[in-house]
Amino acid sequence: MGYRNYIGKIPKREYNKIKKMSRLELFQYKNPGKEVDEDDLYIGFYDLVSELHNFGKYVEFGEEKFYKPFFKNKETFKYYDSDQECYIVQKEFLQHIIEWFSQQNSTYFNEMIDPFFKDGNKFLNSVKTEYNRPNNKHTFDFNLITEEEQTAMFKMIEYIRSIRVEWTQLSPYNLDSGDEVTTSWKYEYVIFELVRIYKTFDWKKDIMVWYGW
Repeated sequence: MGYRNYIGKIPKREYNKIKKMSRLELFQYKNPGKEVDEDDLYIGFYDLVSELHNFGKYVEFGEEKFYKPFFKNKETFKYYDSDQECYIVQKEFLQHIIEWFSQQNSTYFNEMIDPFFKDGNKFLNSVKTEYNRPNNKHTFDFNLITEEEQTAMFKMIEYIRSIRVEWTQLSPYNLDSGDEVTTSWKYEYVIFELVRIYKTFDWKKDIMVWYGW
């Protein structure tokens, strides 16, 4: 079924309190005065950190070289990392994600437009324009369109249709309370939310966390 991945944060002062705790100690810390059930010491990792961004399922940009185990207690870390993820990450990891999204956007846009701008392109050069501003009409000789251009054109139509959904049925921006600019998962919008986080995150007071559940 898979889990979703997030970046979140935790104040350094709070992290220093819990980083070496056993599961029992963590349970007691988060549930002061509650009766302890040794068979059920579950504390969701999402209860330990504040969510900054939800990336959804099956992310492709994870890089273990950026990961540092969240818990110093090996048994506690093993428990949380067994079927989820819980790592401390630095500024470089967020930059890596931003660059990954940027490259994905660049590649996709190039796939759509490059076939029409190769040397000696006959189809694009066959354009005839009837000027009637602002409703100019453009016609082409479709006998000259290549299979590669037809595929690229279909990608353009599908892309524009998906973007239309963002603006007509959903909303790519967030006017609700909080600092979040967008909740869209479209790469071209997500990247600006990540840049906002990159520029405003207080690395002196908080720790950034990469986690999944």
